[in-house]
Amino acid sequence: AFPFGSGMDYTSFEFSGFAVECKLGRPLVTMKVHNVGKRAGHAVPLLFVGFPSLAPVQKQLRGFQKVFVAPGKSQKVAFHLDTPDWSFYDEKAGRWSTATERGETITASVGSTSADMDWTVTLPTCVSEDSSAFLAK
Repeated sequence: AFPFGSGMDYTSFEFSGFAVECKLGRPLVTMKVHNVGKRAGHAVPLLFVGFPSLAPVQKQLRGFQKVFVAPGKSQKVAFHLDTPDWSFYDEKAGRWSTATERGETITASVGSTSADMDWTVTLPTCVSEDSSAFLAK
């Protein structure tokens, strides 16, 4: 079996320049995709989010971007995160809840497959506690 995100390509990519910052009260994860091969191709960086209430699941896919990169060139990729990305259905309470409501640490990981994480970071405190708009749905 192959990990989620595995695929065949005719070139090679490196992910670098990872950063996370607060933009408008929400986390923004940025990175660069560099084509280190001799052919042009598409890379698909995957963003996973994890927090204890997902157990037994360790992380869930919350974003991906397919980017075309010419040989020797780089492309910047950005992932915007928001309340739905750290929310889950609490069966005991019978409602949607968030990791922030429970005071849980939220991590973001970026990689080319579900088994190959190039970078993992704890999301900053800009993760909003105000989730009432999302949870009311």
